[in-house]
Amino acid sequence: MSKEKSHPTSVKPTKWPPRFPPAAAGIQVNHCKNPKCGNFGVPPKLAVARGGAGTPASSVGPGDYTVVATGKDQPALKCRLCEEITPMQSNLAIAEELMRMSEYLEPVLPQCPNEACSLSEGAPSLENVTRFGTNAHGTPRFKCVGCKKAFSFGGRSTKRQRRSHSNRDILVHLMNAMPLRRIIKVLDISPSQLYDRIDFLYEQAQMFAGERERTLMGRDDLGSRYLSVDRQKLVVNWHSKKVRKNTLLLSIATADQATGYVFGVNVNFDPALDSADVEKDMVRFGDHALARAFRRYARVWLPADWNAAAERAAPRGGTSRKPMESVIEETYDAALGRPDIEDGEGPANSSRAPVKGMLLHEQVVMYAHIQLVTRLLCRAKKIRFFTDQESGIRAAILTAVPKRVLDRTADAFYVKVLKDMSVDMKRALVGATKRRLARLAEKYGVTPEAAELLAAEEELARMVAIGKWGDRWFRHPISEMREPEKSVCWLTDIDPVETEPDKRRLQLSHQALLHLKATLTAVDRFFMQVRRGLTLAERAVASANTDRRLWFGKSAYNPEVLVKVLGIFRTYFNYCEVGRDGKTPAMRLGLARGPIAPEDIIYFTPEPPERRRAPAARSLKPSGPVAHASESLAA
Repeated sequence: MSKEKSHPTSVKPTKWPPRFPPAAAGIQVNHCKNPKCGNFGVPPKLAVARGGAGTPASSVGPGDYTVVATGKDQPALKCRLCEEITPMQSNLAIAEELMRMSEYLEPVLPQCPNEACSLSEGAPSLENVTRFGTNAHGTPRFKCVGCKKAFSFGGRSTKRQRRSHSNRDILVHLMNAMPLRRIIKVLDISPSQLYDRIDFLYEQAQMFAGERERTLMGRDDLGSRYLSVDRQKLVVNWHSKKVRKNTLLLSIATADQATGYVFGVNVNFDPALDSADVEKDMVRFGDHALARAFRRYARVWLPADWNAAAERAAPRGGTSRKPMESVIEETYDAALGRPDIEDGEGPANSSRAPVKGMLLHEQVVMYAHIQLVTRLLCRAKKIRFFTDQESGIRAAILTAVPKRVLDRTADAFYVKVLKDMSVDMKRALVGATKRRLARLAEKYGVTPEAAELLAAEEELARMVAIGKWGDRWFRHPISEMREPEKSVCWLTDIDPVETEPDKRRLQLSHQALLHLKATLTAVDRFFMQVRRGLTLAERAVASANTDRRLWFGKSAYNPEVLVKVLGIFRTYFNYCEVGRDGKTPAMRLGLARGPIAPEDIIYFTPEPPERRRAPAARSLKPSGPVAHASESLAA
């Protein structure tokens, strides 16, 4: 293997901070994101030069980058092959967020509770315990093979609850647009009991989904998955009248087009962190003297930084009716105007940081979310992402599966949809589509499906280049009420153009089919159900006497509650909500045989480990299924 193709990230840098962020848990996202470049997917060599110095132009090869600055404390990598500049990101932050997101996939296993025992630390393992009967209540008991302590583990999910009969009603009311105050009144329960049950239901929903979604990583029958990715804004009411600003949260979700299954919905909020403790730690680590990509706490927004950025942010006005090309161009310009092109929209001038917990940088959540989805579907024959026009999601996809992009088993598409139209305008576009397809079908004597393909091939010849990078955009020929006007950009079109006429026709036909599949309907349907099913996520209505400030009358005051209810809703939507075909998304994906009743989630308990003999005397080291699951996620 030549020196240029070697991957130096396995070598530990000798200086801190290094020239580029080191890999973490096998994740390295700092490389060229141009699929047509020889540096695509290739991390920098250890000896990265500053500015224009370094390797002579005549000997530039894969792994050659220079470090440049795109702003204050904004280091970036400039590819020496294609001259593309990409901002540096913290691999440690992405790895930490990925592990936090994927905790629900870890099997729940018994572990010795004796703090003096060496087996009480590290990952739980079935090799460290043996079954030891049950207690008087039927709860399984286990014995540690190290200290011989016996303890109870598992059993009924509601074993410590006094009024468990209200669990089903709470779950159903939460998922069907009943406000929290009405649930308390109708069920005659206390607020503390309701919030305790939300915590309980969230844990049960995560455990139930994790038990089934773990199996996706071992399945060979997933075929080709077409995925829709988009983001949704969620708002939490202001906590104090002294600062009348809402807290803005951003969630990202990925839904399967064929089944409607939502593989993940993740919010840029971590309730386990405390801003005061983090600030103390940042001083200890010297984070304030480092660029964000090199910080120990690179994934979090400090409240002071968020509030200052929100004050500097320009007001975001409403959308007006503009041509599609103008909207796409403005989206590119807005991304170029951000300090970090991959960091989403950033703070809004009408928002503030939460009182409890901490907000996370949006691009870290986007990177980790796509990493999680691609690992769950690692055995799929092909993965094709259709995402909203957001540079952060594009970068997350291209860094999660660069090898698959080059092997042509993964693709990414931008999908831009204009929805701000009246019903009459949408109907007019749908009618024009039907008339155009009818003319094509009559002219060539083909079926309506073949007419759609012909219309798509016509649009392929009319594609236009938009934006700084000259991305070619395809005008989708099919108008629907949900997506009346739509344009598509194939971000990973790296196939050479065929020269033989027959092969070229087949190539154009394949491209037309791919562009016809471009849609965000699957994820938009989930987001619509979130708005309609969860009062905590409803839109606000402005009144004349609020000075244009929005008050979300039924929304949460604590972001953690909203995040947990959203997590419960994902499981409920995937396993309980039945479509017109009588199936749930989980049934269509093969994760369930029938609709799941709410009781099956509430009273779900993992299967207890099988009985086995105590192991012979050995060196006791924590290991087992948890370690293997973690390794598969980090692979």
